[in-house]
Amino acid sequence: MNKTTTHILLLLVLVIAAGCSVEKAMQAPDKKNLNIFQAGTARLHLIAEVGTPVTTEYRNGQRVDIFVFKQGMHKELNYLRAAGYGAAFVLTGGISEVLTYPVESEANFPTIAAQVTYDANDSVVSLEVLKDGMLIKTDGPKSASAREIPPASIASPPQQQGTQLQ
Repeated sequence: MNKTTTHILLLLVLVIAAGCSVEKAMQAPDKKNLNIFQAGTARLHLIAEVGTPVTTEYRNGQRVDIFVFKQGMHKELNYLRAAGYGAAFVLTGGISEVLTYPVESEANFPTIAAQVTYDANDSVVSLEVLKDGMLIKTDGPKSASAREIPPASIASPPQQQGTQLQ
């Protein structure tokens, strides 16, 4: 292979790989408003904020939804990360992808799981919100009474009805 062909192939690889970390940064999950998880919130508001529930069932005549989603960053921060990765790509001739792509690929966003019980009007009456296996409120982890739940239970519905928020 001559030098010209090698340079063309290298350029082609750089063009194909260009923006992989930029694309991953743009596809990162958005930050959800966890304050929406409180008594009295309408079911449709919850779905609009965090997406469709993983499961919906009826227990004792009440609808119960299980939501599971990744808590991301503010959309503006995703744009800033993508812009930074793009600038690094241009300034280094693509070499920065060797570092930025693995960093972005390993970005670990917390998993939020919530069990929500509704009244006859589809308003929240009780809920249990878990963040990476720890029971939380919308204002953060419970201090002394936090209880650990095995990570395997995050994707499956919790067995208890949940806690009543005031």
